[in-house]
Amino acid sequence: MEGEENRKLLFSDCYSLTKLPYFDLNEKGVLTLTQEGLPPIVDFHTHLALTWQFSPQVDLNKRTPRVLHFFRERHVRIDMNIYSGINLKNERREGMFKEYVDGAFSNKGAVSTFTVPNILAEMDRMGIEHSVLLAVDTPGSRHVSKSYAESTQNEPRLITFCGVNPRSRRWEEHVEKAVEDGARGLKIHPYMMFFPPNHKKVMRLIRKWGETGYPILFHTAHNGLEPSFLRNLSDIELYRKPLEKFPDITFILGHAGMGFFREAAELARNHGNTYLEIGGQPPDDLKRIIDLMGEDKVLFGSDWPFYPFALPLAKALIATEDAPGVRRKILSENAYRLIGDLCLV
Repeated sequence: MEGEENRKLLFSDCYSLTKLPYFDLNEKGVLTLTQEGLPPIVDFHTHLALTWQFSPQVDLNKRTPRVLHFFRERHVRIDMNIYSGINLKNERREGMFKEYVDGAFSNKGAVSTFTVPNILAEMDRMGIEHSVLLAVDTPGSRHVSKSYAESTQNEPRLITFCGVNPRSRRWEEHVEKAVEDGARGLKIHPYMMFFPPNHKKVMRLIRKWGETGYPILFHTAHNGLEPSFLRNLSDIELYRKPLEKFPDITFILGHAGMGFFREAAELARNHGNTYLEIGGQPPDDLKRIIDLMGEDKVLFGSDWPFYPFALPLAKALIATEDAPGVRRKILSENAYRLIGDLCLV
């Protein structure tokens, strides 16, 4: 019986998700959310293009005919029994890395499609009212938070979280400027910063950010997509120190700890200031997360444009099929409780 259930969660690609009751093709033949009666949706984990110092600037306000997600909508097999990052690694890890590296030297190809008009168009098709955009400013990146702020200043449906490079000599100024530019949260990505979350420079950044009153979202854990020498920087246990040290700051553990979701749920359960963002979690593990910590501190996320909105959304809808109250909380109510005043359009 278990094997039969697992087979039901295998799909030839995202367009075959039309076998589920939630999706269909619109008049243009494009995958669209059609399920009626769903609550509003807030996506707490999205990105735009990441621009590096040695690559031309991507035009974040350009509309392109399609989005070249790293996990393509067509011709990439879906296994909903496993975490999405593992699925991506199994199906097109080399293709994704080539496109990622190409983006470091060019503003063409996949990276050129990770823009404001493109995310808004896909949000419209997938019933997503608001998205939280997570900027990451790292050694080697170029004014990512600034470009996010400039490209979204007239888009109230997009809420920006900035990144701050803790190695910068002017990191405190960057915090203040980001908030002035409209950032309403901070994204900390340990292995893109080359610092673990409990490093003294990250801890001082967290302390400074805490003065803003806005939340912090951590990238957590690893799934094999990242180079092996960086994985230890995001081990789930390393997040315990900042969570305990700063009990008045709201933290969000991105990806819900990936395969370490039990440990992430334990941290969230024992620290009242901590939420889990579930992007990529398979339906069965999402149910286990809810069993471990309840549904009040769980947030929907997609990690767009790594994945099309439809893939993580399908997982969340499957997991909450028989629990409409839980579905409402995960898809938007918990998010509105955190940032509701920013979501008034």
